[in-house]
Amino acid sequence: MNNPIDTIHPNDRVQIRYTTRSLEGSVIETSDRREALEFHAGNESVIPGVSQAVIGMRLGESRTVTAPPERAFGRHNPDLIQSTPRSSVPLDTHVGDQLSTTFGNSRFDVWVQRVTSTEAIVDANHPLAGETLVIDLTIVGHDPA
Repeated sequence: MNNPIDTIHPNDRVQIRYTTRSLEGSVIETSDRREALEFHAGNESVIPGVSQAVIGMRLGESRTVTAPPERAFGRHNPDLIQSTPRSSVPLDTHVGDQLSTTFGNSRFDVWVQRVTSTEAIVDANHPLAGETLVIDLTIVGHDPA
C-alpha cells in the first residue's frame, strides 16, 4: 500500500532532473550537468506545466509532460516588441543579448532582436514564449511541507 506522505503535495519541496525538448525533439535545456532543480510543488517559481505535474508523483518516479504555451512561458505577445533609440542601450550590444530594463517599479528582461545605427529592437517575451515544450522529469528529492 502506498504511503500518502510519500506522495508529493502542493508546497512540498521537490528536486527534479529534467530535459526540455521542442515538439520536434530538439533538446532545449537539461539538468544533466548541474544541480537538480529545486522548487515548491504548485508554486510559481517554475512553469506551471512542471510545478503542477509533480503533484501526486513519488520519489524516483519519472514522467513526460507536454506543456502548451499557457502552461510554459505564455503566448508570444507582439506588443512586447519595442523599438528604442540606439543610444539607450550599451554600446557593445549585439543581437541575442539579454538586457534588463525598468518600467515603472518593475524590472524586465529583454532580448535584443536587431541593432542598427539609430535603434535597437528589443523583445520582452521569453525566448520560448509561444512554444509547446516536452519535458522529461524525474523526482530526485522530496521534502514534505
